Amino acid sequence: MEAQIPRIRAQAVSKSFGESPVLKRVDFILYPGEIHALVGENGAGKSTLTRILSGVYPPDAGQVLLDERPVRLASPLAARQCGIALLHQEPLVFPDLSVAENIFLGRHPVKGIFRAIRWKEVYAQAGAALESLGVPLDPRAPMKGLSAANCQMAELARALSQDAYALILDEPTASLTPGEVKELFRILRRLRDRKTAILFISHRLEEVFDIADRITVMRDGEIAGTALPRETSHEEIIRMMVGRSLGAIYSHERGEIGETRLKVAGLGIAGKFEGISFEIRAGEIVGMAGLVGAGRTEVANAVFGIIAPDAGAVFIDGRPVRIDSPQAALRHGLAYVPEDRQKQGLLLPASIARNITLPQLRAFTKMGWMSLKKEEAAAMEISGRLRLRGHRGVRQAVGELSGGNQQKVSLSKWLLTRPRVLILDEPTRGIDVGAKAEAHRLMGELAQQGMAIWMISSDLPEVLALSDRILVLREGRLTGEFTRSEATQERIMAAATARVTEARPR
Repeated sequence: MEAQIPRIRAQAVSKSFGESPVLKRVDFILYPGEIHALVGENGAGKSTLTRILSGVYPPDAGQVLLDERPVRLASPLAARQCGIALLHQEPLVFPDLSVAENIFLGRHPVKGIFRAIRWKEVYAQAGAALESLGVPLDPRAPMKGLSAANCQMAELARALSQDAYALILDEPTASLTPGEVKELFRILRRLRDRKTAILFISHRLEEVFDIADRITVMRDGEIAGTALPRETSHEEIIRMMVGRSLGAIYSHERGEIGETRLKVAGLGIAGKFEGISFEIRAGEIVGMAGLVGAGRTEVANAVFGIIAPDAGAVFIDGRPVRIDSPQAALRHGLAYVPEDRQKQGLLLPASIARNITLPQLRAFTKMGWMSLKKEEAAAMEISGRLRLRGHRGVRQAVGELSGGNQQKVSLSKWLLTRPRVLILDEPTRGIDVGAKAEAHRLMGELAQQGMAIWMISSDLPEVLALSDRILVLREGRLTGEFTRSEATQERIMAAATARVTEARPR
């Protein structure tokens, strides 16, 4: 590989936003026919580097070379014309258009003086692009209703139909099931074998070691090192990223467990889940595990008043309560950090400070006037505990932040309400290992202070390490309950995959 001409080379690239340096003389090489993973904490500079390579930002210093020739990537369109395509974490598609229309968006083949679209050619070329990826997707099908994986395949086909020979994939597996990840990796290896250069950004180290030919680690705007997967380890990569060992990532102090804070009895919604009963005590972290579609999020939505249950009851501190809206849940001391931060958890155009204070704006007003100073102070205090990184402080728009930092804002706004029961749905999804350690530390501190924490997570090591008890859902039913000493990954997976009639809670 070293004898090849690099497809893309970043040479002494630097970038600052205001007085904050984000990239510091970064040197990076991407070869044709390789999958090169780029990892690092949120704020390490990964997104900024990829945006420079894809024409979103110009570098303040240094240069980008394409096939060892200096190029000026003045815009994403200029990068596309140079064969570089950036695929974002959330697929950028138009749901009301067909797959083929999304693939050829803005460049449909036309004919005649009236520039009529040659639809037969559009569908034929879109079908050929999908077939080259080995994706059995109908080009005439509407995008609406397709899975995240199929939307991603359409984006890949769009890039390849524009002769992209360098792909930058930003967290492509964040919304995919394990089976969909496997299919994506099959396609990426197929593209690599055709000499496509692939830059793969991910927080999931197990996937990085599975798919990458080389791994480059960024830390504080600099390259911390590059290694071959077979010559390094998860532990070493994490040390390069955050300066501490893997054991520190899933550790937290445990508090004293008190009286029952939240009790759910016989909760059910027809067609979604039924007979859900459990309790969470003060100072306790209860993990809820299960496969995608098991009903975990739906149960949380019902408890928090987002959807109305058909049956069952909720008790807070031993008293039955009626929670028919999120506002009612807040009044009873519940807080809920949703899984989908962009659609349910945040106002992306608003500032970090406004998002954090949104659930309790009245606390920051006097005679109808907002105290921006008070709001900013509160936002700085809570965001500082989570080490949230913004280039322009708490007045920066949340939509400008990385996915991991957006998740921190979503968590911060609910922690500011000082809830008695905190519901966390996939709290560390899209968060790097350093931020994950901070989130786990904070969860431990909150539990020590007497907060009851209900954590829904697909990360089994996280569930096993943090939970005092673990509940397992399968097809809308509780199929297992384990204490910390009883729980193993094998037992949880057995409960999550067994037929409901064959498994019962303890």
